[in-house]
Amino acid sequence: MIPSPRSMTVLQTVDRQVEPVLEEHAGAVLRYFTFFNQGEYVQVADLFTAKGSLHPPFEPAVVGKDSIANYLLREAEGMTVSLLSADVHPQEDNRFQVDVRGSVTALVFKVNVAWCFLLADDNKIESVRVDLLATLEELFRLRPAD
Repeated sequence: MIPSPRSMTVLQTVDRQVEPVLEEHAGAVLRYFTFFNQGEYVQVADLFTAKGSLHPPFEPAVVGKDSIANYLLREAEGMTVSLLSADVHPQEDNRFQVDVRGSVTALVFKVNVAWCFLLADDNKIESVRVDLLATLEELFRLRPAD
């Protein structure tokens, strides 16, 4: 039996070279994607600091756990993530920047994406910027028909 996308963890869709990097240095990032793929958006938001921010493509920042949870409940339903690579970069004050590349699949599209996480010293997410890695032509195809 093939698992449904919602029953899959990120570990089932991640390149095996990425998993150890995230487990060792950026557990919050790995949990972010696991909860995201399970549709557990409140748990995703709980991984952020109290004033954490999500920076979606082409939209203003979403700040605070409740706002992030509400945004994801509204915008991310039915999406799943597959990860291809991750790089962890130590920053000042025991913080880490984690750059992740992968793809997001929704009912009507699949697009390559880059995420840039900034983790606090307690492994909470301070911010995540989401960038679409698509050509202009690919982006136009994502736009809903009028």
